[in-house]
Amino acid sequence: MSGDFTRDSFDPYQHYTRVLMQQGRVQLDADWNEQVAITHHHLRTLATDLIGPFGGPVDDCGFAVVTDPAAVETMTGRYGLPLDPQRVNELKQRLGNGDFVIGTGRYYVDGLLCENEVPVTFGEQLGYPFDDETTLDALPGAGPFLIYLDVWERQVTGMQAADIVEVALGGPDTAIRTQLVWQVKVLTDVSPVSCASYGALQRPRRPFLRARAKQPQEQQDACVIDPAARYRGAENQLYRVEIHRGGTARRPDDTAGGATFKWSRENGSVAFPVTSLAEDAQAGETTVGLATLGRDRRLGLAQESWVEIVDDGYVLRGRVEPLHQVERIDRDELEVVLSGVGPAKTGQDLAQHPLLHRWDHDASDASTSDEGVLLVTEADTAEAGWIELEDGVMVQFPGSTDPAQPTEYRTGDYWLIPARTATGDVIWPRRQVGQQLEWEARPPHGVEHHYAPLAIASMDQNGVLTVQSPDCRKRFNPLP
Repeated sequence: MSGDFTRDSFDPYQHYTRVLMQQGRVQLDADWNEQVAITHHHLRTLATDLIGPFGGPVDDCGFAVVTDPAAVETMTGRYGLPLDPQRVNELKQRLGNGDFVIGTGRYYVDGLLCENEVPVTFGEQLGYPFDDETTLDALPGAGPFLIYLDVWERQVTGMQAADIVEVALGGPDTAIRTQLVWQVKVLTDVSPVSCASYGALQRPRRPFLRARAKQPQEQQDACVIDPAARYRGAENQLYRVEIHRGGTARRPDDTAGGATFKWSRENGSVAFPVTSLAEDAQAGETTVGLATLGRDRRLGLAQESWVEIVDDGYVLRGRVEPLHQVERIDRDELEVVLSGVGPAKTGQDLAQHPLLHRWDHDASDASTSDEGVLLVTEADTAEAGWIELEDGVMVQFPGSTDPAQPTEYRTGDYWLIPARTATGDVIWPRRQVGQQLEWEARPPHGVEHHYAPLAIASMDQNGVLTVQSPDCRKRFNPLP
């Protein structure tokens, strides 16, 4: 879920230190958000320079991999209180079934503070299982393997966390939050295994994207301007281009697979809380009850809209499922009927804040789309391969210059493209190339994942986990 912003104006290469408000001026969300981003960038950089890429305080170093039942008896929970005896027995039982406990404490990863206040096991994490190869049922007999920490940030709105909505205002949302997510995961497909094996999680080549407004075609009459050669939207928009299915771009001779993307003209902020979900496999339909159908037509649903059913578990797993198309809308009953049936359990548990997420692309052309989303097609040159989203807004995915190392796209990678009616153009950086200005290829605005190794372990056929030494965590002492 994303916020409803005008744009993201933070650029670390500008080296700004503060945002200073002026009297009598219009206030924009982008200015306030840029100040937060500047401060966050400085604090993260300072922490990384002092601590290194990862590390924890020697007196409270968190995220230990605990397999000893005796150690569970001395653990404490929130506010430093002893664990309930029933919880202690539950943790011990899970240890006996091949699980392991994630120790409490603090740990910094690339300057981001990760805190674990309550002992939790690997299998109890929200979002588990993260993949089929590292479930507790699949690990017996595996090893040695690396246990590591995956850290990233996600945006949380009032639809996912009701406590951030001020009830005195009658329900409308105000600001949203950015939440730090940490996940302890297992890496099995590296050999030989060492604490440095977490480097295999980094992509060898990051994806890039260019954006522009549609350019005029060559014309004989220099006084005539092509009316289609500009941003033609009626309102200012913040377009979000997001990778749906990761991997490399589909090759011309392939008929399946390949990276895909989706886009939204509202930064992906249009979503509707789900109150009920019923699947009819025989009819190939899904009926979804919604808390609202949106404030107005612009932020509502229409027939043939492409939508995605998501919830907390879906997002935290990084799942990818085919999108649905709206077939019918019952505005009296606040229900919509979607084509197809979704993945099992997604959207069924109201405690996981299920949402119906609207996207604005058109996936009706089978030659350019797959499973309700658009195929990533890469360009060989800066002039070729431009894809029009709508109203003259165009994007391009530059291809890799090394055939042996294709660009790797990851689910959740996104770019933000502000489009403005005043200029009939998009806000996108350009650079001087010879005598011409060329639209710059930029890496994703997010989501940025950060990794840190925790331990090397193995599991025998009976499900007994053995942690090998040394501990991969780093510790630091407080400054004197």
